Amino acid sequence: MKKYIIKILKIVIPLGIGIYLTWFFYSGLTQGQKDAIPVAFASANYFWIMLALITAWLGHVSRAYRWKFLMEPLGYKPKLSNMYHATMIGYVLNFTIPRSGEIARPGFLAKKENLPFDKVFGTVVAERIIDVIMLLLIMGGTSLLVGQDVIDEFTKSDESSGPPYLLYGILGIGLIGVLAFVISSKIRGFFIVKMKGMWEGVRTIFIMKKRVPFILHTLFIWFTYIALMWLMAQGVAGMENIGIKELLVAFVVGAIAIGITPGGIGLYPIFITAALVYYNIDESLASSFSIMAWVILTLLLVILGIYSLYAIKIKFSNSEVEEQL
Repeated sequence: MKKYIIKILKIVIPLGIGIYLTWFFYSGLTQGQKDAIPVAFASANYFWIMLALITAWLGHVSRAYRWKFLMEPLGYKPKLSNMYHATMIGYVLNFTIPRSGEIARPGFLAKKENLPFDKVFGTVVAERIIDVIMLLLIMGGTSLLVGQDVIDEFTKSDESSGPPYLLYGILGIGLIGVLAFVISSKIRGFFIVKMKGMWEGVRTIFIMKKRVPFILHTLFIWFTYIALMWLMAQGVAGMENIGIKELLVAFVVGAIAIGITPGGIGLYPIFITAALVYYNIDESLASSFSIMAWVILTLLLVILGIYSLYAIKIKFSNSEVEEQL
């Protein structure tokens, strides 16, 4: 019973925070700004919106294909369709427990292709290392363009002061883990085996043969992330002339929001609206655009993710689900 309560809390707490932030953002809008939201949806140019969705989908396909380059050094050749479905399932599950998709993604692929989970998970870790580097490069370039203080202005929190209880909790859990590792030979052996398997997956980033295609796909993936925001802006009246500074700052703060809350729920429109208003874009227009962009792109991920859950046709036993959660 206790395990089920913990699992429920893992989902309810982050979603609750996101829902609260959504309510907080919406309740802070004036009546005029609230009235502008349905008008933005009704008057949008859906030709550009469709181009944005196609661009987003191509980025997801490219991410799935790029994954193949990390699998090849391990001697694995999973089907691209299975890699794509596992990728989309990972995205949709990130809307429940933050970053849970990074575990579910290799879990589904390993189950479908009968591969060792630890090695497949290692390739996802390697992939994420590259993505973090790319995000930092974009953030660094944007900071040089507009100044780091500008980005900090939109992402700072007045509630950041006070005792770091979360940090204490993480340190406590880490200490328990270290003690268990030292005391129990069984736990130590299990940990070493799993870490070796995961390292085999991580090291593929250094030994893969197709580095140039991997880099090109990485550049394309991140290009689609920025391009789809520009395309969304073209579909909203008043946003067509968005500049490179506004575009990059909005992208960076949006990426930060997605990293903080599940799928950026609540926080995404707050951060992007603040960034656009800073650059003298009307607040009603900025809030309408940010909400519209988040809703449409989120619906795309949810629809594609749910379809992939059906298409991949995998059933996990209760024990396997518990291990992944």
